[in-house]
Amino acid sequence: MALGSLYITLLRLIHIFSAVTWIGGAIFMASVIVPTVQAAGPEGGRFMLRAAALGRLGRVLTISAILTTLAGLLLYYPAAGQFNSQWLRSAHGITLTLGAITGIVTFLHGFLVTGRASTRMTVVANEIFAKQGPPAPEQLKEAQMLGAKLASGAMLTAAMGSIALLLMAAAQTI
Repeated sequence: MALGSLYITLLRLIHIFSAVTWIGGAIFMASVIVPTVQAAGPEGGRFMLRAAALGRLGRVLTISAILTTLAGLLLYYPAAGQFNSQWLRSAHGITLTLGAITGIVTFLHGFLVTGRASTRMTVVANEIFAKQGPPAPEQLKEAQMLGAKLASGAMLTAAMGSIALLLMAAAQTI
């Protein structure tokens, strides 16, 4: 296997497995965790606070999103025939480009909106757990507001990421 082929193969593996983790995680959050937490009431809120305090979910999804996006950007140039205008106007080029744009917009939303809310939720959760006794009402209110933002962020990431995945899969068949 030539070095160039190995490079492309490794990037594809990183891109695909990271995307499965990132978008699959968002779909799992939106379809299983969020409804369960909402149905559980205060117990669900405590579960989400504990998950936020640990910070593992946010880290895994963030790393997966970064790896997916970086690998995708590095794959795009060779796939585009070094930005060949004929390829960019082809059905394959248009479909793959729309998938890439959707993926980048999903990443930016996650980084600028959901990621910030997740980081703040980790801080609030750690403050709540560090305090001996019940949390202050303003902490609970902020945690609930952040939880709602994270829930809608998971749904939006799941939807936009799914569209990106569908476009990229469709591009492979054109």
